[in-house]
Amino acid sequence: MERAYAIALEAMKLAQAEMESVLPKPRFVRTGSGRRGYRFVERLPQQAIFLKSIRILSAIQSLKMLLDAGLLLDAGASMRILDEIGSEVQFLAAPHVLGSTHEDTHDEFLAEFFQEEFDHHDVLKSTQKRHRVSRRKIRSYIVRAYDEGDASTHHDVLRVIDNTFSGFVHGAAGHIMDAYNGESFVVPASRSHSPLRDFHDQFPTYLHRAMMDFALAAKALGCEDRFNHVYRVITTLFSADGSLLQQR
Repeated sequence: MERAYAIALEAMKLAQAEMESVLPKPRFVRTGSGRRGYRFVERLPQQAIFLKSIRILSAIQSLKMLLDAGLLLDAGASMRILDEIGSEVQFLAAPHVLGSTHEDTHDEFLAEFFQEEFDHHDVLKSTQKRHRVSRRKIRSYIVRAYDEGDASTHHDVLRVIDNTFSGFVHGAAGHIMDAYNGESFVVPASRSHSPLRDFHDQFPTYLHRAMMDFALAAKALGCEDRFNHVYRVITTLFSADGSLLQQR
C-alpha cells in the first residue's frame, strides 16, 4: 500500500502543477471585509475545479496520516470530505468533459463557492449569507450527466455515500461510539481495533476515487497528456472495480 500511495501522490502532484500552469495566476487583492489576500479574480469554473482538486489532495493525505495515527473519528470526517468534494468535481467537470448542459445550478454553485465569508470590515455587521446548491441537486445532475444505467438506483447509491460518514463531521453519537473497544473509549485507537481496520481496508478505494477525480479535473482543464498519465497510473495500481492490484 505504501508504494502505491507514493506513486499515486506523485501523479496527483504532477497533475496539480500542470493544471495550475494553465490557469490565470491568483492576484493579491482587498476582499469585501477589507482584508487582503490571494484570490482567483476571474472566478472561472476551471479555477473552481482546480481548487477542489487541491482540497482532495489535502484530504487524501490527511486521511492517510489520521489512519496511521489511529484517529479514526477524524479519518471518517476526511472520508466525508473526499466524498463531497469528489462529487463536486464531477458536477463541475461534466459540461467541460462530457459536453453536458451547463445549468443554472452551476452558476449558483460557483457564486457561492467564490463568495467571501464577510462583506464588512466589522464581521459582526456582515450581512453575507450563503446559498448552497443542495447535495440532492448535485447528485441528480451527476446521474443525468454520467448516465450510469438505472438513474434511481445510482441516485440512491450517491445519497448513501454522501450520508455514510456525515456523522463523523457532525459528531453523531453512533459514529463516536466507534472509539469504544468494548471496555473503554480509546483515542487514538490501537491498530487491532476493528473499526480502524475497516477504515484501513477502505483507504485504497478512496485513493482510487481521488485519482479518478484528479484525472477528470485535468481533462476539464484541457491537460490531456496529464489526464492520460494519471489514468495510466490508475490502471497500473487498481483493478476496474477500484481495488488495489498486487504490487511487486
